[in-house]
Amino acid sequence: MDMLALLGVGGAHPGGLYLTKQLLEKEEITSETSILDIGCGTGQTSAYLYCRYGCEITACDINATMVQKANKRFKQLNLPCEAIIGDIENLSFDNESFDIILLESVATFTNLSSSLKECKRVLKKGGIILAIETVKEPQMTEQDERLISEFYHFQSIPNEMEWVEHWKKAGFSTVISRRGHKIEEEEQDIDFGTEFDLSDEIPSNAYDLLDDHERLTKKYQNLLGFCIFRCIS
Repeated sequence: MDMLALLGVGGAHPGGLYLTKQLLEKEEITSETSILDIGCGTGQTSAYLYCRYGCEITACDINATMVQKANKRFKQLNLPCEAIIGDIENLSFDNESFDIILLESVATFTNLSSSLKECKRVLKKGGIILAIETVKEPQMTEQDERLISEFYHFQSIPNEMEWVEHWKKAGFSTVISRRGHKIEEEEQDIDFGTEFDLSDEIPSNAYDLLDDHERLTKKYQNLLGFCIFRCIS
């Protein structure tokens, strides 16, 4: 996470902003809709949401550098948005505060028992969570899972059905999951590409970590997938 923050990587989740836009277009979002973007990163999705829908955006991230870069983006775009530091496992918001919560490759890094219940708490009755999260494929061995978890600091790597059970255990009445798919080259546009907002001082090991990430992604591309979850409170 520190490496992503120092490099200012935007759209680091599977599918990038391209996929996020597709998911949001299917929802009924108006200027009155309140949306919580947890793990907002550099604010790419939050900025898009306000520019596209004019809705009420609350952005938070546990990483202070990410929050700083998100606020830098909002200021450059002259948007009335503010990112704050926030921990998904202990959110500072009141009960039933939001209509929609976005999780773009966030919950995977947390204690799911705590984080999903917190999301349920701050979501309005009938509210929706849209989550894009990593799933393990059936052929993943325990050794593979241990190596991947150690590198990314995953607390667990559930498969699709295990994810569904986690959502239901947290109290969501309806959980719809579908497999993500690799974005074909002809479908890509500028919103799918990775963007960077580099910090002034970046230690060399940050680039080493990025190289390791690319290597592991290629090595385990058939063992790690992702799912899209739409959960109703």
